[in-house]
Amino acid sequence: MPEGEISDKKLVKRIVDLAIDAILLLDSKGKVAYCICRPSFNLCSELMGKPLLDLWLPELRREGERIIHAAMHGRMLRGIISGWKSSSHEPAVVSLSLAPLDEENPERGVIVIVRDITREVEAEKRVSRYIHELMEYVKHVEKSNQLKDTFADIMRHDLLNPLSAIKSVVSTGNVEESGIELIKKSVERIEKIVSSFSKYALLHSLEELDFQEDNLAKMLDEVVDTLAPVAEDKGIRIVKKYPAEIKARFSPFLEEAVANLLSNAIKFSPPRGEVTLEVLVDEPYLTIMVKDQGIGVPDRYKRSIFERFVRGKKAGIQGSGLGLAIVKRIAELHSGEVWVEDNVVEYQDNSGRVYQKKQGSVFVLRIPRSVE
Repeated sequence: MPEGEISDKKLVKRIVDLAIDAILLLDSKGKVAYCICRPSFNLCSELMGKPLLDLWLPELRREGERIIHAAMHGRMLRGIISGWKSSSHEPAVVSLSLAPLDEENPERGVIVIVRDITREVEAEKRVSRYIHELMEYVKHVEKSNQLKDTFADIMRHDLLNPLSAIKSVVSTGNVEESGIELIKKSVERIEKIVSSFSKYALLHSLEELDFQEDNLAKMLDEVVDTLAPVAEDKGIRIVKKYPAEIKARFSPFLEEAVANLLSNAIKFSPPRGEVTLEVLVDEPYLTIMVKDQGIGVPDRYKRSIFERFVRGKKAGIQGSGLGLAIVKRIAELHSGEVWVEDNVVEYQDNSGRVYQKKQGSVFVLRIPRSVE
């Protein structure tokens, strides 16, 4: 052998050490007739004279049969990912490339190039897991920043007015009944704003709620009873349109959502008007509707009215504070949705002809009934 030359066997071994984990030669029956493996992937002693198919994991054996059969019939296969037993008898992920030894006579045998990619696959899984954790952290940070922005917005638009009123009374020394009453109302408004923000922040920190099976109608009755004095002060009649028994699974937070919608309806309906609380049971959903006779919501605000962060675009629109944003979040946590429509009512003229006209809004809260 000329100086500097090395044997074919050493050359093949060097190639295996540098680039791959094993080179196998299969005979016409699919048995291993020749094998060179890296020490870390040393299966040669176990494989010689045995069917290569014995290496496949039981659940992937039929896949192995198809791969070997295709190569035995002249097909060249590259980058086939499969599962094998390894030298430690633990599952291994391998990348296989197979080709007939003789293209003209493929049945003579098959050469198989093997790469153990178990570590790469595990590393990829870890990276995917880290990316998922990072994305969850980013969502948490974004949510925190949104809450900070919301609180800053509240400070600018909601808290400054009642605080300024209190400051005005204190600075002028007006301790008469009118001044004390102004301070009292301002403090109540501040308390309400802070309470709303606390609920909003709590709901956005939750991923799911605790549900219980109960009579929804009973909960609705309690909401109506609580708000009845407010409605009576304006001469507004609350009409209930739902059965006495509605079995459903819902969270106690749903009461907060209905109360927000009904309170808004009373607030923005004219004196001596009518507000309707209606429930449609349409399996497998419950549709809760609150109808008012107020000024209505223009079409361009029907979506954004439920978003706290676009408040500046909906100035003067009813329910533009945190109340409707809270309702939306409660609906989401119930796997439901909330939207607003025009309240279309029918009336007859003196001749008996029926007409339709828009009169107020209908806020619709739709959630799964979830009762088996």
